[in-house]
Amino acid sequence: MRVAVLGATGYAGLMLLRLLARHPEFQVCHAVSEHAAGASLADFLGPHPRLPKILIAPDAFDQEEPPDIVFSALAVGQGLERMERLLEANVRIIDLAASFRFKDLSGYEQFYGVHPHPRLHAQSFTGYADDARMMYPEPGRGAILGNPGCYPTAFAVAIQPLVNRLGPLAYLLVDGKSGVSGAGRSPRAHLMMGEMAENVEAYNHPGEHRHTPEMEQVSGGVVVFQPHLMPMRQGIFLTIYLTQAQIDAAKIRSIWQEAYAENPFIVVHEGSRKPRTQSVRDSNLVELAVSEDRRSQTIVIYSAIDNLVKGAGGQAIQHANRWVGLDPASGLL
Repeated sequence: MRVAVLGATGYAGLMLLRLLARHPEFQVCHAVSEHAAGASLADFLGPHPRLPKILIAPDAFDQEEPPDIVFSALAVGQGLERMERLLEANVRIIDLAASFRFKDLSGYEQFYGVHPHPRLHAQSFTGYADDARMMYPEPGRGAILGNPGCYPTAFAVAIQPLVNRLGPLAYLLVDGKSGVSGAGRSPRAHLMMGEMAENVEAYNHPGEHRHTPEMEQVSGGVVVFQPHLMPMRQGIFLTIYLTQAQIDAAKIRSIWQEAYAENPFIVVHEGSRKPRTQSVRDSNLVELAVSEDRRSQTIVIYSAIDNLVKGAGGQAIQHANRWVGLDPASGLL
């Protein structure tokens, strides 16, 4: 199948291309970049025989035959008019920004303002690629899939099976840690090596991070989320606290094991072993573990992913595989 990547020179776009280069069924026909049009893709990614040699401009892409699938790694709200034209050609679109991550517009508007294209939102759907209940539109019909964010993906893999079994979780405390690539590729002083080396800092105030409503969309309750920036390039690590818990760690572990018994991407640790960001780097894996503080009736859940793979390009390809009827692991293991 022919696929294209929009926003090809950002961190997520480059990761998509790197992963698609080894996919047995997807062939990248176009790598699209507005600011780097005409440049050699090898200057950004190194040479690869299965990838286009030259980056093309969006206007040039519009003149080409539409591909079967478009992965959009553009910023939120960008490229929406182009998406409308692609839908008319029944192209499947997977958008890695936040424009289509919410089931209703109120969730989007709470943090991003008025949606620039509500009619497109009505033709979109969202969900997590590891959710076995995820439903996709019929083959041959174009639609937009809002690929979830990185923090919410690490959260949902851990929490969604519990909600499916136990019902909504009223109150969760979430401590998040991210590598600097999660902030994007645009140069900013506080992300420079000299600023971030040997440094950890919290950012945003609790309740103000844009991924919070995505997490609450999963849990069905209140999420208090505090993210931190870490001196590493890639990785997401969540520590999730469930207070006054009416369930023990062994039961949570068994729920995960049952939910993900056929899923090659989810690793559930036993005993005292905890996830590590190094263990999931450059992979589509998720590592999960759970502990409990019986004294305070608190369950502590741990989840680690690579923000650029599972939290962006890898999950997008996993979605595409499922959408077109391929093995979900195609090109990812």
